[in-house]
Amino acid sequence: MTPLSGRRVLLVEDESLVAMLAEDMLLDLGCEVVVAMRLDRALTHARTEAFDLAVLDVNLGDARSYPVADLLLARGTPFLFATGYGQHGLDAAYQTVPVLQKPYQAAPLEHLLLRLLSGEDSCRADPTGLPPSCRCHASEPAHRQFRADPTR
Repeated sequence: MTPLSGRRVLLVEDESLVAMLAEDMLLDLGCEVVVAMRLDRALTHARTEAFDLAVLDVNLGDARSYPVADLLLARGTPFLFATGYGQHGLDAAYQTVPVLQKPYQAAPLEHLLLRLLSGEDSCRADPTGLPPSCRCHASEPAHRQFRADPTR
């Protein structure tokens, strides 16, 4: 049993194969997953259901997931963005939100979700220049260190 066991996660991802992969990773972590592949469905879920966490693909076809992010912020639900563009692919208003670099990988996904649960995603100042949600502590073994946003 992990700290993520039983946590309800909203997964917003418009690519079906990518959504299935991410859903499987979340299920393996013990999460209960609700998948939304379109902005309107994601908004409905975010308005009407309670979630512990959310993973939002930034680009949903010709739409962006920012309206969902705004709802989650208003409800106090921790979330991260998933994108292949890294932090630089976000609008300025969302630069402090943790980013999971796509393609999805299990270890960085778990790491960021645990950081969100612990509330460690709020401070971004650090000597390494990386946001706290995207780095492991320097005291950890090198094989466990990774960067969720390699563009930084």
